[in-house]
Amino acid sequence: MPSFSHSKIGAFETCKLKYKFAYIDKIKVEVEDTIETYLGSMVHEALEKLYRDKRFEKLMTLEELLAYYNKLWEENWKDSIIIVKKDYTPDNYRKMGERQLTDYYNKHKSFDQGRIIGLETQDFLPLDEQGKYKFHIRIDRLMDMGDGLYEVHDYKTGSSLSKQEELDKDRQLAMYSQWVRQNFKDFNKVRLVWHFLAFDKEMDSYRTKEELENLREEILSQIADIESTEDFPANVSWLCDWCLYKSICPMWKHEVELEEKPENEYLNDPGLKLVDAYVKLKEKIDAYRIDAEGELEKIREALIAFCEREGMQVVSGSESKISVKSFKTIKLPRKNTKERAELIDTLKKLGRLEEVSSFNTYAWVKILEKKEWEKDELDQLEGFWTAKKNYRLTVYEK
Repeated sequence: MPSFSHSKIGAFETCKLKYKFAYIDKIKVEVEDTIETYLGSMVHEALEKLYRDKRFEKLMTLEELLAYYNKLWEENWKDSIIIVKKDYTPDNYRKMGERQLTDYYNKHKSFDQGRIIGLETQDFLPLDEQGKYKFHIRIDRLMDMGDGLYEVHDYKTGSSLSKQEELDKDRQLAMYSQWVRQNFKDFNKVRLVWHFLAFDKEMDSYRTKEELENLREEILSQIADIESTEDFPANVSWLCDWCLYKSICPMWKHEVELEEKPENEYLNDPGLKLVDAYVKLKEKIDAYRIDAEGELEKIREALIAFCEREGMQVVSGSESKISVKSFKTIKLPRKNTKERAELIDTLKKLGRLEEVSSFNTYAWVKILEKKEWEKDELDQLEGFWTAKKNYRLTVYEK
């Protein structure tokens, strides 16, 4: 029975070649953890210990939790662990973990909300009626809150905070929710909970039965796509620095070759010379463009002032001429603001909303500047808009 997981499907979505290396070729690579994954593992183990002790009616103190975490850190640390962000030391990351655990402990220190059902729970969820495919379930912490309410908790130690709409579409915990539905007869509702430990923030989401059924069908469709795929191209992105297969990926062949060359060969590598020459020239061009754009803006302002002063619209040069035309734009309240809602409400009352429903700037200029509506209507719109004078410069050959 083929099994799939959130990370397995995610690998296919991120980079098909990575998926092939990991799940088809099953290539074993000798590579250590990154500091980010190491930090996550140590914090997860410390929290698992905290709740495991709690199941046995033993509540760790904060000092005991931090001592256990630091002991884990020292015992498992290897100097070969990869630190991509070179500005930070292992101790910086260790202290991050201490802060995350401290914040979490102080926020939940009674630890008496609900009953612990499982820690690092592992199982498989059937995806189809025939039982051909299954989804791997691994829950950081599962809680029974009473009255048929269950909570699936997930700890995040990373430095990015998800948006609510991302969590509402999350695949991993949603499938865990489906597993809870199928395994507990008193089920009434599942609360999905993410603990973003770096931000001391807790966010949640819920799924309906219909949403879970749609997700199941979507996953089966993705599996069909995976199984029918014959071409597995690489996808170069910022995630490559954390990829276990970077050293054997053809996209990074040159970087790996350079790392293995002695210094005299390294400096004479033709690819290295080309990249250095390209970057140096591009930096010169970028610097020149910044200076030139600043100088151009000064001349533009001077031309506008000249035309305003002399009362003209066209200025001639030795080989070209420039027309300087002014036009007005109307600035309206931005979308999703209180002011925009008030403006829409006013337009509805005036019976004029359909005429400007697209909020086209030129339509507003025509209405407000040329006073195409009744005076009392325009008076009611006063304060919702401001006019700005702009200029358009066009170059022509003589």
